[in-house]
Amino acid sequence: MKLKCVFLSLLLGTSLFAEEKTALENKLDGLLLPDDKVTPVLTKDKFYIINTRYSSLVNRHEVTLQGAYNFTADSHLDVKQAALSYRYHLNSKWSFGLRYNRYTNKLTTTGEKLLENQQIVPDQDFAYNSQEIFATYNTIYGKLRWSSDTVVYFDQYISLGAGQLELASGDVNHGLADLGLAFWIGNHFSMRVGVKNEFYNQEKRTGSEFTHNAMGYMEIGYLFGEGDRG
Repeated sequence: MKLKCVFLSLLLGTSLFAEEKTALENKLDGLLLPDDKVTPVLTKDKFYIINTRYSSLVNRHEVTLQGAYNFTADSHLDVKQAALSYRYHLNSKWSFGLRYNRYTNKLTTTGEKLLENQQIVPDQDFAYNSQEIFATYNTIYGKLRWSSDTVVYFDQYISLGAGQLELASGDVNHGLADLGLAFWIGNHFSMRVGVKNEFYNQEKRTGSEFTHNAMGYMEIGYLFGEGDRG
């Protein structure tokens, strides 16, 4: 009788062990990934990532100083631009601004030689200053890690605007399109790099001519206030 009880106990234990082993193997098989998959496909669970800004832009005012260079100017001219801008950030996506630009026009080495040797100057309608109004939309927000302890946040943005440009021949209206990156340094400082395109008609000896200026620029700014989170 005792032998029979021992036999039944061993048989029951072996059966339970086999069931637990089968269940464990099934779980492990569920963790295996097919060769053509990088990450497991989860059908029931959903994951959400919330990426809040380090420094809010909502209802903040920004003043910037800008330096720019005209990459599409006549080869005989060296054209630079200095600008003072004001922006109001409505929220993290939209901002609206005003800008005053001051141009400097200088002959290049080639232009100076042409003037000295042949008494000829470039046939250009020189720009002196301009005023602009523009709207900016931030398309992408992200961050760059420079080191293990240093992170810089940025926005990729586009701007469209219009204004009035003072030329040697008089005042004309002009349009602008701007594409760039804004880097947010701490809570109050900003730096921008980009290309601003200006479009207008200038007067030359041969008549009116449509002109496109591509101004590569760098801009340093200061943000006032702390911003709203709501």
